[in-house]
Amino acid sequence: MDTTEMISEDIVSIVSQDKEEPWGDDEFEELVKTLPKEKNWYGTHLYFYQGFWCPSSVFRAMISFKKHFHALDSDIFLPSIPKSGTTWLKALTFSINSQWKKIPCSAQDLTNLFHSFEYDLYLKNPCPDLENSYPYQPRIVSTHAPFAFLPPSLKDSNSKIVYICRNPMDLFISL
Repeated sequence: MDTTEMISEDIVSIVSQDKEEPWGDDEFEELVKTLPKEKNWYGTHLYFYQGFWCPSSVFRAMISFKKHFHALDSDIFLPSIPKSGTTWLKALTFSINSQWKKIPCSAQDLTNLFHSFEYDLYLKNPCPDLENSYPYQPRIVSTHAPFAFLPPSLKDSNSKIVYICRNPMDLFISL
């Protein structure tokens, strides 16, 4: 079997996992019907919403996050583009915030401490229990959502937003 056949089989398995299931929420279904929809390079759907293309696999979680999340004034948000140094930013933020008391040593520890809203919390449950999901105060929140997708409560609160950006050419190499 050559490399092209192996890649084709991988793409087919990814596409078969992205079967669109009923959302269950009439309001959400109506929204999805009105949005432009395209297929990405491996065959799953992307929805164009508020100026951004969002993968169908996390679109419902993004909308639920925007609709249901209530930011606290003490929250620290870490929005970033994937592969731009998010784990480093999480470690630095936690270290500064905890004043070096106990620092997790690995990326896995950081993943368990800081949940990504669109991939961890709202993807599994449209209204997650945030009080039990964050053992530390203030809550340090990681997301790859663009600013337009962030909830109004965050924009209206005194929460801190720490954004990390990187040269797009460096990001491409990191993938």
